[in-house]
Amino acid sequence: MALPSAAGSPCRQPALAMLDHSLRARHGFTMVELLVAMVLMFVVLGAIFGIWFGLQRAYTFTEDDMTAQQQARSALAEMVELIRTARRPEPAPSDDLNVVIYDADKNSLTLWTDVDRDPNHTLELVRFRVDAATRTLYRDTDTERTNDPTFSTGTSVRLVSNWVSNDDDTPLFSYVGADGRSLDCPVEDVNFIREVVIDLRIDVYEKNRPLVHHLRSVVQPRNLRQY
Repeated sequence: MALPSAAGSPCRQPALAMLDHSLRARHGFTMVELLVAMVLMFVVLGAIFGIWFGLQRAYTFTEDDMTAQQQARSALAEMVELIRTARRPEPAPSDDLNVVIYDADKNSLTLWTDVDRDPNHTLELVRFRVDAATRTLYRDTDTERTNDPTFSTGTSVRLVSNWVSNDDDTPLFSYVGADGRSLDCPVEDVNFIREVVIDLRIDVYEKNRPLVHHLRSVVQPRNLRQY
């Protein structure tokens, strides 16, 4: 009588099936499985980096916005104080400079005031101006006392850097006469100015314009000539 072969033995079939499964398992992941895993990994990493960059941008904007507001408040306080206490120099260096406010335009204002608050209260010729190209608010001071209204010498201090949005359509300064009417700029006769209206506009991201801050004040210079 012939004996049954080992391959055909019922006891050997489960063992062979387990061996075959074990050999197949040693082949690892297929290429399709690897590609799917990589795609999923990139999707997850992309979402993580997107959230991180969004948070970083929000943090940077908030920090810049707070700095811009701080500079703007400080600049507004300085302009208000120096404009309010402006006065005519005695003696005046020339007839055309024998005024409290020398020049009044939309985005520039030149006047006599005591910037350094020295004990003698010596006046300096000062100009506040907006540089639209750099979006910067400057204070020019004739520190050399050359009495030069063009400020070819002296010093320039940046009061607000890179965030000023004032232009010809939204000027920094406007002026009110004795009759309460607004004066055209540039003001032809500065002696008729009774109020200086300051409207400082700050915008951190000019192109996107997510948020524009308006800091406004109305100043009445104390020492203007009365008519």
